[in-house]
Amino acid sequence: MTAPAAQKRVFLAGRGAVTGFGAGTAPFLTALFAGHTAIAARRRTAPFAVPTAVAAEFPADTLAALAPHPDQHHDLAFASALQAAREALAEANLAAADTTLVLASTKGDLTGVLDTGTGLGLPARLAARLAKALGCPTVLGTVSTACASGLVATALATRHLRAGHHTHALVVGVDVLHEFVITGFGALHALSPEPCRPFDQKRRGVTLGEAAGALVLTTEAARSLGGELLGHGGANDACHVTGPDRQGQGLALAVRRALAQAQLEPAAIDCIHVHGTATLANDTTEALGLVSVFGPTPPAFGTKAQTGHTLGAAGVLETIALLAALQRGRVPENQGLETSDVDPHLDLVRSPRNLPRARTGLKVASGFGGVQAALVVGT
Repeated sequence: MTAPAAQKRVFLAGRGAVTGFGAGTAPFLTALFAGHTAIAARRRTAPFAVPTAVAAEFPADTLAALAPHPDQHHDLAFASALQAAREALAEANLAAADTTLVLASTKGDLTGVLDTGTGLGLPARLAARLAKALGCPTVLGTVSTACASGLVATALATRHLRAGHHTHALVVGVDVLHEFVITGFGALHALSPEPCRPFDQKRRGVTLGEAAGALVLTTEAARSLGGELLGHGGANDACHVTGPDRQGQGLALAVRRALAQAQLEPAAIDCIHVHGTATLANDTTEALGLVSVFGPTPPAFGTKAQTGHTLGAAGVLETIALLAALQRGRVPENQGLETSDVDPHLDLVRSPRNLPRARTGLKVASGFGGVQAALVVGT
């Protein structure tokens, strides 16, 4: 009987970002660790009749660069994804022709649903267009698992790289603010009328943002930026179309599976990037799930009070933020958090904190339909 082939190691080789802070990974990380927020009064989306005054939109100069003419705004998802992908490929010093593409998006391009444009959702159509523009020879997969899409897409790429199916993969997560999506969150009474405050007792719901994030993954250690994907795990609560399991058991299962694949005990995790959407259901159950695995947790931080909830892009961008925290040995504060009303054993960082040890971190994400995902990153 032939022994199974050894699994290859997977490294982070390139990063790209277009966020409410502008184009580029450097502005994104600088703003996060300086405690800035991109959430402001709605501008491009101001005509949308939705119950919130704020969002984290692309800045005017970034918007102009991505879509120089107003009638091109329907191309924002494609243009921002292309920008982030090119930045990640350049940092990895790779040609797109040497990679396979995985796209994460909750809705793709929706412009044809309510206004002018050709988009009718279908993230796979956006993936095909992006692959053609970049010159990627294959699309490994298109992932649309609600707000966990970015982490699930990263896990999909990692599995194929570990198995030796590919040497390099480009993971792109993207969603832009569209009336259909914002109205949907409003119909769920999930939108905060003011900037969101994850885990705070005065929270009033989610603040949405738009962004594109990209990661180049590789099995070639020489290309590593100093980060490695050590393990990933997933689960599904299967209890409600939009709400999570009230005990956080699905999230806890995903975390345990990620730790098991990484061959690590909970005590080996040095910090956690939480999902932290600022809804009562998410914040409460996320805290319960994490505490059930760790007991008192390592320092935990989230960034949606700075970027807004960027949906399909969130998992990719927040993995970039987690790696940066490990490499800096420091985690940023949880913006808007004054008085936590979740399990106190979740160690939510109130001011920037140096890490006594910064070797491994955990990123978690949850999505509608009960999707739960976890990723362990090492340096």
